[in-house]
Amino acid sequence: MGYIANPDAPQGPSLWRLFRVPIVVLTVACPVVALPFAWAALGFPEEGVMPLNMLAQLAFVLSVLVLGVWWFLLCSFRWVIVLGGAVLLGLAGTAFYFSISKFEVTAGRAGLVPRIQFFWETSAEEQLTKHLAEETAKKDTLPELDATIGPKDFPAFRGIKRDGVVAFARLETDWASYPPQVLWQQPCPGGYGGVAVAGNIAVTLQQRGQQEVIVCYDRATGRERWNYPYDAYYRDAMKMGDGPRSTPTIHDGRIFTLGGTGELVCVTAQGKLVWSVNILDDSQAKNIKWGMTGSPLIVDDLVVAHAGIDPEKPAPGSLVAFEQKTGKKRWGVGTRRAGYSSPQLVTLANVPQILVFDGEGLVSYDQAGKELWNIPWITKYDMNMIQPVVIGGDSVLISAEPSEGCALYRFQAPTTKSDSWTVENRWKAKTLGARYANPVTDNKQIFALHGLRGELRCLDAESGKIRWKGGEHGPGQMLLTKDALLVVSDEGVVTLHATDGAAHPELARFPVFNDKTWNTPALAGDQLFVRNQDKIACLKLPMR
Repeated sequence: MGYIANPDAPQGPSLWRLFRVPIVVLTVACPVVALPFAWAALGFPEEGVMPLNMLAQLAFVLSVLVLGVWWFLLCSFRWVIVLGGAVLLGLAGTAFYFSISKFEVTAGRAGLVPRIQFFWETSAEEQLTKHLAEETAKKDTLPELDATIGPKDFPAFRGIKRDGVVAFARLETDWASYPPQVLWQQPCPGGYGGVAVAGNIAVTLQQRGQQEVIVCYDRATGRERWNYPYDAYYRDAMKMGDGPRSTPTIHDGRIFTLGGTGELVCVTAQGKLVWSVNILDDSQAKNIKWGMTGSPLIVDDLVVAHAGIDPEKPAPGSLVAFEQKTGKKRWGVGTRRAGYSSPQLVTLANVPQILVFDGEGLVSYDQAGKELWNIPWITKYDMNMIQPVVIGGDSVLISAEPSEGCALYRFQAPTTKSDSWTVENRWKAKTLGARYANPVTDNKQIFALHGLRGELRCLDAESGKIRWKGGEHGPGQMLLTKDALLVVSDEGVVTLHATDGAAHPELARFPVFNDKTWNTPALAGDQLFVRNQDKIACLKLPMR
């Protein structure tokens, strides 16, 4: 006789009653966590991404807390199951935590996204150790070191004028028929700085373990010629990436670097120390949130850097100048907060001057350190990052966050000693929020990457209105050549774009890396140098 169920027997709780709390929590939390990604994918205004990202993080944390309370206090499972589940979850979480060798958060096109490296993945430092061992075994002879700056070299941040314009370069745009060639590529751990190129050397600043290291490569082969290490390590509390942030400057047989903790170092082209000074200590200043980023600037016989101040007890000396040969301090001026831009020597209204886009706005000094004029431009967290863009010899463009937009100012020098500079705001608009990406100009058009998504935009220099838009490149960087715009995206893809406002301005593309790439590229002759926090590569570009 078969078993017949008793309909009157007591029934166990339904699945809904057992799991209604996690079902409700996940039903609410999952869409909230997905909101920033959906927002970015649908092309909505990026100003909403960061608030949605913060909401998603809050939803995740609250969900974990609610589920924890439910599991330990409210669910109807036996205590053995509850305790066993907690132990298993704890073991899984512990295993996951200890499997991570490196964790960063990067500002992606959908807001803040994690960047995780596990212990079984080969790190850039391990790759470098292996690579250097292989190089040591080589017996080939390298040429004598030569740091002579030629007319087509790239000896400093964004070039000799720091304007990102490489006027000599006429690039071939048909990369399908004439593709770029990768001359060399190798590990390059730590740092957001670019590459300085002169003679037969290429120099960059890296983080190797607990030391910042000035590294010199043979330009043709990528062989490491020498390195100069010193104890310094900038650690980013926001996990956005550790290490130095600036680009070396090559000048008159010497190399000048500024590290993330303020170490200003001068070495010879052969890698021998000449002098060093910590500009933060020297100026009694406090390091800024994301570290020192300004590249050293050559002004006559001086090297100029921006230290900023300690906001709680500011001392004069936010902008400092040292003698190139001796490291002796010549002057220190100003009590302004540091930003993330680099000092830039320009000629504005026929007057040579040093521009600094610092934490308080745009300020100008003469070559002896006297302030000429300033324009307030306040951004949250002092995030003034781009290089000021000089247009037409008498005007300057500045931009930061999309919320502040951009503005173009025209300047007129005083006619007598008793007069002051005349400043006219030609226009102000929300058409560009340059953020990280430095704009370039041909004096008629302004080319830039807008916002976190890095939408390529061309603005009319006279009005600030958008002429045309291109694709999205994230927080990448760009250079302007003779007749094309060269862009390196935040994913390490090099693209060429027409500058004439064609319907489809992208002319060619070539993937170099497949990872976060924020560093500024360098174009010296037909060689393009691209690096990120893990790798450096040299490409030979086809020329017309």
